Amino acid sequence: MSISFLFQTQALATHIRAGDLTMRRTNDASLTYEVTVILYRDVTGVQAGEGTISFGDGTDNAIVSPEELGFTQDGETQIIRYRVSHTFPSVGNYKVSYFERNRNPGVRNMEISSETPFYIQSEFMINPVLGLNSSPFLLIPPVIKGAVGQKFVHNAGAFDVDGDSLSYRLTVCLQGEDTPVQNYRFPDDPNEDWSRETENCEVPPVFYIDEITGDLVWDAPFVFGEYNIAFLVEEWRDGIRIGAVNRDMQVIITDPLNLRPIIETPPDTCVIAGTELFKNIFAKDQDMPPCYNPDSTIDWGPHPLELKIAQKDVNISPYVDMGFDVTYSGINDSEADGAFRWTPKCEDIRSAPYQITFEAIDQTQPGNTDLGTLENWNVHVLGPPPVGLAANPPTADELERYDNKVTLTWDQYECSNAKEIYIYKKVGSLDFEPSCETGLPSWTGYEYVSQVDATETTFIDRDVEQGVTYCYRIYAVFQSPQGGESVASQEACAFIPDSQYIVNTDVNETGSDDGEILVRWTKPLDVADFSGVQYNIYRGEGVEKNEDSDYVKLNSSPLGVEDTTFTDRLLNNVNLHYHYRIELLENGSPSDTTYIANFIKLRASSGIDFVDLSWGGTVPWNLTPDSVVLANGLTVGVYHYIYRKIEGDEPDYSLYDSVYVNRQGLRYTDNGTNLDPLDDRKLYSYYVSTVGSYEQSIIAEPLINKTQEITVELLDTIPPCPPILTLRNLEEGFLMDSCVAGPDTDGERACAKDRFSVELTWNNQLGNGCDEDIVKYNVYFSPREAFTKSDFGLPLVTIDHPDGQPLTQSMLYEIIDKEYVAGSYAVTALDNSGNESALSNIIVQDNCYYYELPNAFSPNGDGINDTFIPMRCPRFVKSVKFKVINRWGTVIYEYDSDDNNGNVEINWDGKTKGGNTFEPGNYYYEAELVNYRLHADDEEVKIKGAFVILTGKDQTGK
Repeated sequence: MSISFLFQTQALATHIRAGDLTMRRTNDASLTYEVTVILYRDVTGVQAGEGTISFGDGTDNAIVSPEELGFTQDGETQIIRYRVSHTFPSVGNYKVSYFERNRNPGVRNMEISSETPFYIQSEFMINPVLGLNSSPFLLIPPVIKGAVGQKFVHNAGAFDVDGDSLSYRLTVCLQGEDTPVQNYRFPDDPNEDWSRETENCEVPPVFYIDEITGDLVWDAPFVFGEYNIAFLVEEWRDGIRIGAVNRDMQVIITDPLNLRPIIETPPDTCVIAGTELFKNIFAKDQDMPPCYNPDSTIDWGPHPLELKIAQKDVNISPYVDMGFDVTYSGINDSEADGAFRWTPKCEDIRSAPYQITFEAIDQTQPGNTDLGTLENWNVHVLGPPPVGLAANPPTADELERYDNKVTLTWDQYECSNAKEIYIYKKVGSLDFEPSCETGLPSWTGYEYVSQVDATETTFIDRDVEQGVTYCYRIYAVFQSPQGGESVASQEACAFIPDSQYIVNTDVNETGSDDGEILVRWTKPLDVADFSGVQYNIYRGEGVEKNEDSDYVKLNSSPLGVEDTTFTDRLLNNVNLHYHYRIELLENGSPSDTTYIANFIKLRASSGIDFVDLSWGGTVPWNLTPDSVVLANGLTVGVYHYIYRKIEGDEPDYSLYDSVYVNRQGLRYTDNGTNLDPLDDRKLYSYYVSTVGSYEQSIIAEPLINKTQEITVELLDTIPPCPPILTLRNLEEGFLMDSCVAGPDTDGERACAKDRFSVELTWNNQLGNGCDEDIVKYNVYFSPREAFTKSDFGLPLVTIDHPDGQPLTQSMLYEIIDKEYVAGSYAVTALDNSGNESALSNIIVQDNCYYYELPNAFSPNGDGINDTFIPMRCPRFVKSVKFKVINRWGTVIYEYDSDDNNGNVEINWDGKTKGGNTFEPGNYYYEAELVNYRLHADDEEVKIKGAFVILTGKDQTGK
């Protein structure tokens, strides 16, 4: 009866293989969503019936009838859809779920799958503050066949119509709300033999989901059968998690005489909306024997091939707009060449790339198994650059009125879904030609000015000064959450003339208190009579104009008209960034002040084997001109020159390299050379000789200014070699063994519990590739057995290597005032970059406790054996609970060291607590000791014994 009932239950089960649950908001006016559940049913089960959807908001569950959508290509799985609309009562976080009574039987990585419910649970946040939202659609079905010994890849083809960011993570299969199926195991469970090696016969095998691309990779399965895997597609907006779609999928591993195809995609790319993207994608079926079965007599293929865009099976934009024409060739049409064409529209612009997944499936003979493979290709759709940008300087009349401004105009932006136009500027021009790059990266030197509505076509910049060429670019920004930006516009420049110009802020000397900067400027260009011309020179700090009261006047009296050079001395140009202003005096009265000019500041950062240099400052001339005109009329391209010296190896700087700054910007990376790589044991010093120009014929060029010098150390990630450690145990300064039979100290003397110490001595390992810039040591100790740094925890102490002491000399550290010596000891070495060596050899030792009580004492006050104390000084005893028992079994005295400041020596005077002396005779004792031991199980010891209380004359002779 029971067997028949079980058979009927399984026979009537629906046999669900896989499924996922998504939500779509149906309108902007209410909280009504359409919930869609897609299920994949093993056709050996019964037809699907009504399904149960729970909305997680306290309302009644929905009982929904199924829609049949067809079958998978092999006909073994039916696709079913359940849909229902639901209006949520309020904003909030909801767990929406679907429950089905039975999974299909035979799933390897859970218990009794045929009797295990199928349950998927997706999460959604409804929050008007974050805007309207629908969950991602999963465009690629979740029932996939793989093969023994071959890499398996699945991708859900997740697409978010709102443009939200997506991430992926594995989870467990469920049988109820937040309830995993019984004994769920991932395919790489170390207790199972489902994975042995990769398809290239390498170990270990791997199983993971790529959190960015969503690729689920199992490389490689080695036991055929069915496995269920669950993961979450998490949705993010403005850094907030707003939902997670749950997919529970089935991987069917077969053991066919067939190999999966391979697909070759071009590198990830970008396309500007409105222009056509054309690329070729190639696929072929494999025919060479795999490494796990190199039998060349087996016909592995190749087989006919089908290549397609996996997402095009679903009618959803923009995938439906993508053209893909495939031409087949080769043996059995086993090679495919796909011509991909797509002209995205303005509405396709977004910050996240479109992940286009290509699927290749071979077509084998009956009785064999078709295999497929997936390959992702990412395409960013960028906004077209704004066009028609022009920059107009102030007119002569406006300059006369000190109405300094630059008026920008541009054409109406072509994409109506753009939100704003961002405006940037820099001093001087830069030949920036972006490639798959939106906006304006910081290295270009352009700085944010303002932003206007995307419908605007003009802007006035009043934050400008005379004597500077301002160059502008603009770009479009699109509405969140889809986001996205355009390519930057072409550059437009405007020069605002001035009376005079600073042309040099040249660093002559670098120092923290003796730096020197040469400042030079032109005579006024718009003054006819120089007889009354004088100058004041001012110094400020930072890259911005200071308040007038913050400037330091450098000249005690006005400088004459021909005095256009000044050397500023005793500076800290290592840590401070100075700038200068020149005030023009006419007949003793100020008439004009130049734009500020910094000295060019060099900065550096380093890695393991490289040094990154960047330089810049606020100057009125262009540091990145394309070319300059020399005094002889020759036009030459502008390079900045990198000078370098190796401290200790080279006495002087030498020209090391150059940078074409108009294309590369104010940056340089020193990677060394193959013959002379950078060495992390050396210091490298640099300065840069810059070349600039006002790009105005009235001012001579080139303008040559040096940066300050800077010294850099490579980022050292190579730790020293571990030291070699030895150890000695000391008792009151004398060498001892932690496990001798017993101490020699007589019991009559005072015994300090903390009289022990451990002397650690170590030697550094040097040479043979060991890093020798050791500056510190970490001493590690654990009272228990320890084998790793995590076992030890934090260091006991960190000590510096003594100044002037050779690294070849032994180091010594004594751990003093210890009550025990048991434990694990190790040392590490640290270099001046903070890299820590591996642990030295670990010394593990135990204590052999010693605690011996006497068999007699005479508490008569004669000063001899008056107290009951241990025979010799106890060793390594933490605490004692002691009791005396008379011959009738009555406890007549008790002592607990924890109540007596930890004193384990008892010091009993033979009296009761009331002060009465016990009668002479035989007594017994029991003691519970807690000792310091390496292992906690060894710490507690019980001892028993007998002793005699003797009588005798006291010190008075009575």
